[in-house]
Amino acid sequence: MREKKFLLKFKTSIFLSISIFVLSCGGGGGNNIPSNPLPVPFTWVVDTPESQGLSSAKVQDALDFAMADGRYSQAAMIIKNGKIIGERYRGMGPNEKTAITNHATSNWTEEALDLYYGSRSANSLATSWSVAKSFTSIIFGIADTYNPNYFPNGLDTTAATFLTEWANDARNTITIKNILDMRSGLEPACYDSQTSSWAVCSANNIGSGGGMVGATDQLIGCINRNLAATGQPHDWYRPGIVPAPNFEAGYFLYSNCDTMILGEIFYRAVGQDIKSFGDTHLFSKLNISADWWRDNSTGGQANGNYLSYCCIDMTTRDFAKVALLLMNDGVWQGEQIIPLSYVQAIKNITTSSVITEAFGGVQSYGLKFWSLYGGSNCGGTGVQVGTGDQKCVPDNTIITPIGFDGQYMLMDFTNNLIMIRFSLYLPVEQANSEKKMTVSDPANLAYIVTAPTVVTSTSDPANVPLSVFFPAAEYWYRLNN
Repeated sequence: MREKKFLLKFKTSIFLSISIFVLSCGGGGGNNIPSNPLPVPFTWVVDTPESQGLSSAKVQDALDFAMADGRYSQAAMIIKNGKIIGERYRGMGPNEKTAITNHATSNWTEEALDLYYGSRSANSLATSWSVAKSFTSIIFGIADTYNPNYFPNGLDTTAATFLTEWANDARNTITIKNILDMRSGLEPACYDSQTSSWAVCSANNIGSGGGMVGATDQLIGCINRNLAATGQPHDWYRPGIVPAPNFEAGYFLYSNCDTMILGEIFYRAVGQDIKSFGDTHLFSKLNISADWWRDNSTGGQANGNYLSYCCIDMTTRDFAKVALLLMNDGVWQGEQIIPLSYVQAIKNITTSSVITEAFGGVQSYGLKFWSLYGGSNCGGTGVQVGTGDQKCVPDNTIITPIGFDGQYMLMDFTNNLIMIRFSLYLPVEQANSEKKMTVSDPANLAYIVTAPTVVTSTSDPANVPLSVFFPAAEYWYRLNN
């Protein structure tokens, strides 16, 4: 009976759309060559590490590290000079199954875990979580160049130009760039499923940028936020940060709402939702089928509002295509897809150019991308690297999107190196094939969507925390030390 109830509760269906290029020739006589021939479909080249100047032993060590039982990884890829030199996929490991079934809040059984997470391959869907924020940024960069009339002053255009709700108050000075950089100055918003209401987040529920998944309409509460009072402490602006615990206007604050409203700004400015535009001007050009989730509202942008802060489903190789596009300065098969200037701006998200107050300047954030911080002990998980200022990853080496549960597209532009890692994924939140997020009570879904990357062993299962930590710095270090 327990198993039947589980199967009913977590009924899922995974849909993978495969786009196929059909090359056709014209009728009539002549050589039958079309006047505008379609591009040759992209095919990944698999090569040896040695042919690309790296060691097979180190590639295997890095992959072993990323895919170890206990890291809840579904996929890892290493790409050098545009060629795959290492790639692995797997389902859930024995230790992972034991940790989950023993967790006090879990109603999973090993049989169910085998059923849903038994195997993964290159054709399996991965999910972006907050990697989608970086894709939203890319689409803004494309649109701004595609038609300069969309945003009259580029990304320095005020959000209130389109969000008329902000036109007559102090929010009318916030620019699109401010929001892209998580520097809107707005209060973080959280949705309470128990009371069906929005409120300012507290230190306990701000989480990874504010809890929103329980709301039917995840947009309205994000728009209806106020500017945060400056020069004073707030629960959601945590003590111990640098330069001070007091929040100031223009400080960095990671906020899901900031990115959610970008989708609405885009819709009002362009007259097209962010997924439709992205399909035409980004995904289709890379032969990618991208399933982008919406909230569960009706109407809005497209029978719901696209979750521009979250939740794009596609294969790991397709995520890697976007990383490769950035590595190639925005050019794909001879076409400039992402403006070069925008790619250069992403590359410039460094500790010397962008200060992120909440992390004391050791890690930077801008345009929805991070510069990876690599501490002296590789995140405390394994290798100790010297003493003092010696780091696992040198400053400003890696630019990457980061998603909840450790979704990474590590880009080392200097060395033309990409390292991908995605966690085990199961789209359990979908009520149907529409990819509309419906979560009535998140507290009862301890393992929604992605399996946790770390379940720390303690003597008391009730106190076992779930962590979103994946040691990306050590992943890079294992290959490059």
